[in-house]
Amino acid sequence: MISALARHPLVRSFRRFAALAVGSVFLLLVAAQFARVITTDVKLSSDLHQTRIQIARYERRDARLRRRIGRLRTARGAIPEIHERLRMLAPNERMVLVEPLPSPSVH
Repeated sequence: MISALARHPLVRSFRRFAALAVGSVFLLLVAAQFARVITTDVKLSSDLHQTRIQIARYERRDARLRRRIGRLRTARGAIPEIHERLRMLAPNERMVLVEPLPSPSVH
């Protein structure tokens, strides 16, 4: 009786449908995992690119600051910087301030 029921077309169709459903769910889960991995990979790649840009920016800043430090370690480089920042003059120096002409007023 059970073997005759197993050969029934409706039962066979149900088994095929169940196998198809299980297979489809499995494929969907695998596809979802691949999509998640690819999304994570793209995000990490973007983060890595941004980090490399930031590192390059810091390296340029570091080189600029090292040049400035090297310049400021000598009197020839430090004195103009001191004068500029503190507005100080040596005994024989004069400061010349250049101001733009006032704009003509309209009467």
